[in-house]
Amino acid sequence: MFKPFEWVEGEGLSSSLQSHAVFLNDARDVVQGAQTLVQLLGWDEDRRDAASSDTEPAPLFDACQRSSLQRFLAVSLGLLHARIEAQCEALTE
Repeated sequence: MFKPFEWVEGEGLSSSLQSHAVFLNDARDVVQGAQTLVQLLGWDEDRRDAASSDTEPAPLFDACQRSSLQRFLAVSLGLLHARIEAQCEALTE
């Protein structure tokens, strides 16, 4: 369990810093969503492993859905990485 991020308020910041605040807020949302999805997938895999007995509940996701969510997670983190790299490059120009 983790504490949700608090948004960086952009009021009173210069336009450059407002842009960075928007980026940080977006990045935090992606990271928080990724953490939540990883926890959900782990929980569901535990249910799948335990479902061998009839008394345990079945997992929520089938193999196709699990694979799709894992790809979504990878793409989301890849897009965040690309934005981070673009921000870093902009700082060095």
